[in-house]
Amino acid sequence: MNPFEVFGIAPGFLIDNALLRKQFLANQRRWHPDFFINDPVQHGEALRQTALNNEAYTLLTDLYSRVKTMLMLHGYPENKANVLPADYLMQMMELSDIIEEATAGDKSAFDEATGQLEALQSENEQAILQLAQQADEKAATEGYTDEVMNSMLLLYQQHRYLSRLHKNLHGVKEL
Repeated sequence: MNPFEVFGIAPGFLIDNALLRKQFLANQRRWHPDFFINDPVQHGEALRQTALNNEAYTLLTDLYSRVKTMLMLHGYPENKANVLPADYLMQMMELSDIIEEATAGDKSAFDEATGQLEALQSENEQAILQLAQQADEKAATEGYTDEVMNSMLLLYQQHRYLSRLHKNLHGVKEL
């Protein structure tokens, strides 16, 4: 599914949230299942369209989901070979050690890990937003280049790594 098509908006890393909301509400009004309660075929289609509308809206309102979607639409799956540099991975291993100490009950390690994670997550988000703006501006004339998409993939993989570390620090187990 291309969530941008659901709303008839141009694909981009950054989008007009007011326009997205307007299109979402228009789709909700058009396909609300209560309008088709007496027609089982149309009611089924309305349920499908409503679910599609909700899923597309959820994907596009979250920056990281939108980045993931843009990467996928351009042939850069999130599970593409890890592109994280060795020095970044070493930094994450050191942070993982601090998190391990924190989860064993060390309050100062918890505070240190929390501070480092917050700083790294903020830096990552700012880098994504900056690259997104540059990429979208250039896309109008050049399209999304491999250089831009690979840079965004790197930032997205860093985000995923940081999210896993955050969950580890807070004892959230992934299924």
